[in-house]
Amino acid sequence: MKIAILGASEPHLPLYLKARDMGLETYCIAWAEGAFCRDYADHFFDISITEKEKIADLCAKEKIDGIVSNALELAVPTMAYVADKCGLNGISYQAALRAVSKKEMRKRIEQTAVCRQPGFTVLRQGDPVPEIFPAVIKPTDSSCSNGVSKVSCAEEVQAALERAWAASASDEIMMEEFIDGREISVESISFHGRHYVLAITDKETTGAPYFVETAHHQPSSLPDAIQEEVRNTVRDLLDALELTDGASHAEFKITDEGEIYFIEIGARGGGDCISYDLVQLSTGYDFVKGMIEVALDRFTVPEAVAGNYAGIYYLSQDTSYVRDFILKNRDKNWAIRWKIDDVPLKSLKRSQDRSGYIIYKSDHKIII
Repeated sequence: MKIAILGASEPHLPLYLKARDMGLETYCIAWAEGAFCRDYADHFFDISITEKEKIADLCAKEKIDGIVSNALELAVPTMAYVADKCGLNGISYQAALRAVSKKEMRKRIEQTAVCRQPGFTVLRQGDPVPEIFPAVIKPTDSSCSNGVSKVSCAEEVQAALERAWAASASDEIMMEEFIDGREISVESISFHGRHYVLAITDKETTGAPYFVETAHHQPSSLPDAIQEEVRNTVRDLLDALELTDGASHAEFKITDEGEIYFIEIGARGGGDCISYDLVQLSTGYDFVKGMIEVALDRFTVPEAVAGNYAGIYYLSQDTSYVRDFILKNRDKNWAIRWKIDDVPLKSLKRSQDRSGYIIYKSDHKIII
């Protein structure tokens, strides 16, 4: 069987290795510059992952059996478009477009009322800004915390607007009610409208104003009752957004009163090594294999397994102590992988400002 894989940077190597282990003929589609994974594929095509028509023509010509990517927001509409044009398994193109637009996502949840979400206003250049504080200003079309800021008063708005516009490729940004609470994400996989919640991830962030993630941990330490409510909410969200097939990464805030607020969802696995590493380390489920199986329309239902603890700590100027932690513990049996970039540490304003990490797997949560 033949599988097309969108994206070829180094973090996506597990997709290529897994496809090879499954005996599949692999077609790597990405820009040649920085295409680390091209040498791990049977075929390489120097095409931008956003060129959906060209990729659909290629997949039809080569008689591809499935198309897959992971943790790449830009790839989501292309995968859906190609699946539709070539008769492959995937979500609809309209569902994909909704999934990469925070505005359309919010509107759909508002219409269906399947869960709580922050109040929001969509702004175009020159629109009056509501004086509702505190609030979060963000692009409608970005990821990795790019362009996101919390504002607490009118004097902070202009800088936040400029930051959001700079990170946006559209002519719209959003101003949302700020929800104070604990941040989590939920990692799921769906097949033909059946949804399987794999893990709930506890997050650590820099907090206001940029909320860049500094650590992730699985399993969540939330009370069981709240975790069950979160799982049910995720299934309702996936139904409402028509995310019938593939991986998903949903983000929520949990208030001190235990109220669950939907923040956003991606029709893809989570970045930050969550979908490529943490889910399998903590649950034993081969998430990457599952994504490929869904794309090929030959899915194996996940089996319940005994859980481990897994997580990742990121190095930055804000978390400079992580460097010493890595150097002291990198040879421990629970240290799965680590990296320290040879660059000056940066203050975190977006995910790309991080300079290293350490991933762990243990019988308990590793706490610095």
